[in-house]
Amino acid sequence: MRQAFPQYHNRSGWNALLPRREVRDGLPAARSFASVVVGAGYTGLAAARRLAELEPDREVLVIDSSELGEGSAGRNSGFLSYLPNDPRANRHGTVDDAATRQIRIYKAGLDWLRSLVQTHRIDCGWDETAPRLQAAATPAGERNVRSTCARNERWGIRSTQYDQSELKRLIGTDYYRYAYRPEGTAYIQPAALVRGLGDTLPPTVRLLENTPVLQVEGNGPFRIVTSRGDFKADRVLIANNVHARALGLLRDRMIAIYTYGALTPELDQSELARLGELPQWGVIPGHRMGTTLRKFQNSRFLVRSGDSYEKELPTARVREILTELYRRRFPQMASHDFEYVWGGVTAITHNGGLYFGQVRPGLYASAGCNGSGVVRGSIQGKLLAEMACGSQSSLLTDRLALEGPNWIPPEPFRSIGVRSSIALEQFQAGLER
Repeated sequence: MRQAFPQYHNRSGWNALLPRREVRDGLPAARSFASVVVGAGYTGLAAARRLAELEPDREVLVIDSSELGEGSAGRNSGFLSYLPNDPRANRHGTVDDAATRQIRIYKAGLDWLRSLVQTHRIDCGWDETAPRLQAAATPAGERNVRSTCARNERWGIRSTQYDQSELKRLIGTDYYRYAYRPEGTAYIQPAALVRGLGDTLPPTVRLLENTPVLQVEGNGPFRIVTSRGDFKADRVLIANNVHARALGLLRDRMIAIYTYGALTPELDQSELARLGELPQWGVIPGHRMGTTLRKFQNSRFLVRSGDSYEKELPTARVREILTELYRRRFPQMASHDFEYVWGGVTAITHNGGLYFGQVRPGLYASAGCNGSGVVRGSIQGKLLAEMACGSQSSLLTDRLALEGPNWIPPEPFRSIGVRSSIALEQFQAGLER
């Protein structure tokens, strides 16, 4: 059986920056719930919150294998946007139709997250003023980025474009030759956001951390087998992304890819000035195997890159890779040391489609985030809860019209194909890495 939960080499650097919190790992007295949600990332927490809103008299149990902030939800780069993600034509419409649906859905997700942060006063560094730049370092990368910018503008997303000299002033390096800044983006401290969302759940939602779910059995009522005993539920929502495979779901639809992040120590003002005049900014690469950068609230610098299939790389190797990528872009820095280095696993599907919907009566799932889980995961969790409760909305109709993940060949063909694709794309990325 596949590993039911991640066992990372290191703590999340984002979580390590935060004060300690009281982990909610006390077993509930009750063993039977109206709904059980598996996974306390953005998708699971959103689903649980919405279930409690729609059914205020029924109890919900959310079970997670880790503690809030240490799972995949607390290990990303903290970029939020409502940009479409590789829209594709299907039986419901054209590429433009799919893009328009995605934008409507993800914008609603961003708006909902903003309202939760404001209502519950979640201190997560929410910032919609700092630029999120998609930047290109090579001629091929520039062609790709310009094409993406033009496509997004065709779908109604306004952008600001920058040349190399402007970029050097803004972010402190002439490594990039072109970038554009789309509207509809935000930054957060990811571990702080997921912790805040979990700690402000409605009173009818019980959160159980550090409790891996090992099996989900039955057809309603369901038996949820955990490392610390069994629970029963009339309804189960699976929201643990790639680890849904360990529960028998989507084994031929998604793979696990590890990516890696690192944070510098706090930088003094002279060092921060070498990273451009802006107090906070971020760069998304012109190639999907490229390097993500983020100057974080005038204090630290994030470098994120690297891809490995189904297995986390050794920390020393990760540090070596990320240090070289940092040095390549900012040779002028006095030091290229990192205080925190960590890995995070995400679910990748072959065609970029996310699974969403009813697996069988009473069992629902949302999985396959393709590395963009904060906004998409949140709105998908909300909509999945609405589906489970029989609610209808135009957003749910839009979501059901999007393409799902397609089939992936079994092993050994799968690993051969994935590793070959990673090696080829890393080569093709060149200086975008």
